Amino acid sequence: MREKIEKIVEIPDKGNVIIRLARTNDMRRIQMLYAEVYGASYSISIITDRDKMRRAIEDDDYYWLVAEYQNRIIGSLVYAVDIKERLSKAFGAVVSQEFRKHDLAYTMMKLILDDITQKKKIVDVVYATTRTASSAPQRLTESLGFIKLGIFPNTHRVSENETHCLTAYYTENALKRRKKNPVIISEIEPFYDIVLKQIKLDKAKIENFATEFTQNNQKIPIIDLEMITAPSFVKKRFKNIKQSDFFLSTFMPFHEPNLIFITPDGNTEVYLHYNLKDKYSVIMGGFTDKHPSVVLNSISQKLNDMNMSYLEILIDAYSPEYQRMAIDARFIPTGYFPCAKRIGNKRYDCIVFSRTFEILDFRNVKIISLYRNILREYLKLWRENYIEVVFQKR
Repeated sequence: MREKIEKIVEIPDKGNVIIRLARTNDMRRIQMLYAEVYGASYSISIITDRDKMRRAIEDDDYYWLVAEYQNRIIGSLVYAVDIKERLSKAFGAVVSQEFRKHDLAYTMMKLILDDITQKKKIVDVVYATTRTASSAPQRLTESLGFIKLGIFPNTHRVSENETHCLTAYYTENALKRRKKNPVIISEIEPFYDIVLKQIKLDKAKIENFATEFTQNNQKIPIIDLEMITAPSFVKKRFKNIKQSDFFLSTFMPFHEPNLIFITPDGNTEVYLHYNLKDKYSVIMGGFTDKHPSVVLNSISQKLNDMNMSYLEILIDAYSPEYQRMAIDARFIPTGYFPCAKRIGNKRYDCIVFSRTFEILDFRNVKIISLYRNILREYLKLWRENYIEVVFQKR
């Protein structure tokens, strides 16, 4: 049971703002706040779907804070908590325009961050994705001690395709339990080095690995995939499958599968979460008797045909063969996520890979410091895999 969390902040010339846990009778006012800031384009279902919002507000696996001023909700922030993984995700931070110069978002984030990592000590890692329409969210997480891990080009569509940043906060316990000696391919090394500039980790082992599809020696075939989109069925079936080796190396927290791609012979099933409104999708797991590069490439083709914009997968940092297979399928590394996945008493690093099916356009992106370095590395690999490859052909 969550304990009461409340703080009163005095705003000059306005009066008191009360920061507290959300209640179900706040739901309409919370939705009005997001509509005020984003219009009708906000796509996170926990905000737009009242049933999901109600469950989250009532569920102990969520900490939903609101800031209230004169019976009006002027701030909102959600932390999802996975006790088993000892992992949390902060998202949906929003403050009404007229209250943005009073550090309310910082106060709200720190209240929960301190509660779950220091007071209750129920999580070891807290991560967030920040928008790049302005640099303010990046500076906010930076001021709270989050480190910069990655960047997601075209990850969500709000009014247009948006690029987000990945950032995380680590407790001493997280780093103490981290599985050391990651084994990565050379393309991942620059992303790891960017993390090393911020926290002290051991040196990674570089182990290059090649398949028949590396260096474009052979075209990756497309396999026939059928689609199942019954959410309850997909979710239930996912819990009962035995995942094959490649998918055992993957990880995707705080998502529920709502889509299966399945081959006609039933020997391949891949589970995804997808959102048609913002054209975002992630791979969650599955099993296959096919080459992983073939499966990944076929999924990408299928999603592109569905007019999706973005596909993401996390692969552990100890399986260089699977890292190579992702790149062979034209997935580009976008970040290095230490301690992402918990297995037993150890925390495993993961690498974020993504494919975008839209034109890359960063003219309106505002990013700070090391995020620029991450974007440069991403673009270098994107050019190598999508442009320079033409000059390598004979």
